[in-house]
Amino acid sequence: MIQKFRWKFIGTSVAALFVVLLLTLGGLVWVTHVQSQNEVDRVLTALVKNEGRLSPKNAKPAFGDQRDPINRNFLGGQYNPEAVYQYRYFAVMIDKSHRVHVINDNNVYKVNNSKIQNITRAALENGDKSGVVALGQNQYAFRVAKNSTGETMIAFLNETLIFNRFWLLFRVALVLGLGALIVFALVLILVSGKAIKPTVDAYHKQQEFITNAGHELKTPLAVISANTEMEEMLGNNSEWNESNKEQVAKLTKLINRLISLARTGEMGELTLSKIDFSKIVEETTKDFKSVMKKNDLVYQVSVREGLNVLAEKHTLAEIVNILLDNAQKYCDPHGKIQVKLTKGGTLSKYAVLRVENTYREGKGKDYSHFFDRFYRDDKSHNSKKGGFGIGLAMAQELVEAFHGKISAHHKGEDIVFSVSLKIAK
Repeated sequence: MIQKFRWKFIGTSVAALFVVLLLTLGGLVWVTHVQSQNEVDRVLTALVKNEGRLSPKNAKPAFGDQRDPINRNFLGGQYNPEAVYQYRYFAVMIDKSHRVHVINDNNVYKVNNSKIQNITRAALENGDKSGVVALGQNQYAFRVAKNSTGETMIAFLNETLIFNRFWLLFRVALVLGLGALIVFALVLILVSGKAIKPTVDAYHKQQEFITNAGHELKTPLAVISANTEMEEMLGNNSEWNESNKEQVAKLTKLINRLISLARTGEMGELTLSKIDFSKIVEETTKDFKSVMKKNDLVYQVSVREGLNVLAEKHTLAEIVNILLDNAQKYCDPHGKIQVKLTKGGTLSKYAVLRVENTYREGKGKDYSHFFDRFYRDDKSHNSKKGGFGIGLAMAQELVEAFHGKISAHHKGEDIVFSVSLKIAK
């Protein structure tokens, strides 16, 4: 129980850090990607407006006078005379006869006329006014525009160099993020014991109090029971004595369940061994035959022989007992209870116990709460049911101690409880 809580604490903390890193580093990477894409768009816009050049045609020395509006608005207001040298681009003009003319290839290296012709055809086949085409190991973004004479100009920009910054940041963020998660997880594993110690101490004190209080309560109950029996022996039989006996029996059962639940939470790792699950189910279901008959319930049992699981004998019998007791308490009047022990599937490694009982009011209920401690589906806590909301919580802890699973769901007019345990080889 404590180890489970400790690992849950570690997992929750690591998950929280993962979300924080994902939002911060992921946001930084996303912003960088958007900026890179915007930079590509700005450069292509400048190339199209200036006929395949990054410095305007009418630029003065040093790439233009910044007092000139065309220069001041160059590259989205981020014009820098030196910045144009970082880009690799070229531009072509396609005349009305569909012939390709290179108008600027001074800013690319080892891109000959043949390659320019090929990449131009690829861009035209694309059919879009903008897009990306590959040239060797590089990706070229392009944009198509028409001039005043009706000729088509296509500007190409090597975006691989621009996006290299993005990919570098992405790799660095990934390494730093994973590294931070691993270091944080290792530190948590080392210090988590101290971090949860106050909670663990409080839990142990609570369990100890329940156990001690339970034993202390047994003494006055025993005295009340003895006094009631003495009254009956003296001939003072009355309905009040019968009521006292019923309430004493009920409180005794509640105390025993509370003590059992406390011990279940305190128990460490169980020593699991090969147990005949089929035999346990057969023996336990036989004990309930008289109860089912007394309550006028249809009782059907189907057990597959020879199913052995990894468990502890008495604890496994207690799980089956809890499920059957719950079924007979909450089954509809004159309803049906079915118990089936089967193998999960042909190749399944699990044995599955299903306890199903008629429960028409169960449709649409949240069955995840059925395993909460002291949960009662009957909000009025009708004493006629005889339950305390402890059994299913106890069954869940015991099943989890066997590394199994327990669940509940509604099917038709029935509620079905399923327990899956690993088959022993």
